[in-house]
Amino acid sequence: MRTRAALDLGVLAVLGGACLASTVWLGGELEPGDFGRPLGVLAAVAAAMLLPYVAAVAWVVWRRPPRRAALVLVVAVAAMLRLVLVSGEPALSNDVYRYVWDGRVQAAGINPYRHAPADPELAFLRDAEISPRLNRIGVPTAYPPVAQGLFGGLYRLHADSVPWTKLAIVLLDLLAVGLLAYLLARARRPPAWALVYAWHPLVVFELAGSGHVEGLAVLLVLGALAAAFSRRAVVTGVLLAAAALVKPYALVLAPAFLRRGRDLPTVLAAGALTVALAYAPFAGAGLRALGYLPGYLREEGFTSGYRFYLLGLVDGDPSAAVIALYVAAAAALLLGVAVSFLLRPPGSAGALAERALLLFTTVWVLTSPTYPWYALLAVALVPLARGAVLLPGAAIALLAPFLYLHISVAAHPDWPRHVVYGGCTLALVGAAAWKARSWLVQRSGAVANSRIPSANETFARKPSSTAARSVEAKT
Repeated sequence: MRTRAALDLGVLAVLGGACLASTVWLGGELEPGDFGRPLGVLAAVAAAMLLPYVAAVAWVVWRRPPRRAALVLVVAVAAMLRLVLVSGEPALSNDVYRYVWDGRVQAAGINPYRHAPADPELAFLRDAEISPRLNRIGVPTAYPPVAQGLFGGLYRLHADSVPWTKLAIVLLDLLAVGLLAYLLARARRPPAWALVYAWHPLVVFELAGSGHVEGLAVLLVLGALAAAFSRRAVVTGVLLAAAALVKPYALVLAPAFLRRGRDLPTVLAAGALTVALAYAPFAGAGLRALGYLPGYLREEGFTSGYRFYLLGLVDGDPSAAVIALYVAAAAALLLGVAVSFLLRPPGSAGALAERALLLFTTVWVLTSPTYPWYALLAVALVPLARGAVLLPGAAIALLAPFLYLHISVAAHPDWPRHVVYGGCTLALVGAAAWKARSWLVQRSGAVANSRIPSANETFARKPSSTAARSVEAKT
């Protein structure tokens, strides 16, 4: 037994070393805007980065190494994977510079929703390090107030430091890894399955390499999941609203956390109060406190219909009426899923996660967002789920990194979108077919069982020989 445990841990350690080596290599190779290599080479690099990760996931799920030792190893490797990228310059996104800028604006006592970085009112804040690397300098910030609270707090702790901001995101992410392990234990699954999220190259490069604020959103969603399973309605509402005020798309998970009964109004009231309190410090900006979010939706093609992959397959240049019909159908589908959740209370933390993952994968397929780092929430929920929903969840986790080949290569080839969104669509359809087949099998089995009389019923219906002779004599 000890030999088997040592072997399991040894193989897992080797695979962790392979993940670390590939991260160090690619982290040293990547430069900002460095996507001028042949597309086939870039695709091969993306696939190669996933290989040791997939092998590690398969090993930890199949072999189930010793719980405590495996979890320590998973967390240790996760920390090393992140720390080797913290000090480097962001290569895949420059969003972290906007985080620092927004923190600088707040530290100067200015509402970040009032002015764009290019406005003359903020000229005195510009420098030679952060300002030239900002994106969308002509518009105000798009980040909601809880994200702004993080930016302002980090700036006051350590001003004008991209590495410090990235390190803070990494520390929050490691807390999320620990919380995920706790949730796995509560769901009676090996805590070491947190590796599915903790070692994923997309998670590592986006949070430690690019410093994306998704790390805080993931932590808050997992916290809301733990609170919902413990029936702490107030905490659930606060954390879920806070997650949506970091990344608005986290709001699509809300129906998974709602239950009929007295908890429902409590969750909704706590969430509404959280939103009000979060926006209160920025209320001076009025409706401009929404920032560039409406403009961002237009820029990304959500209002024109360009962003919707499935709609593009049917109509390459949809009219406003077709777009409205598509949006209405998508909303009706999501509403139906949400109502079905309200009617059937979940039985475990795993069931809650499966519902959240189903909502996320459905919205992912219907809206086909541009950026791969939006997939981090799905990656965090995958180890908690089981059954049919694992198929589209795993498809997002494995295919989302290939979106870089669409957004970062100068020619913006379309085939990565087909691979990612086409693959995820097929996976979601396959999961629906799997679930429908299982339901039909259970239904037919239940009907068949209802038609077969039990032994007691058969005995009760069968006349005794004495009674039969008596009937015959009377006849």
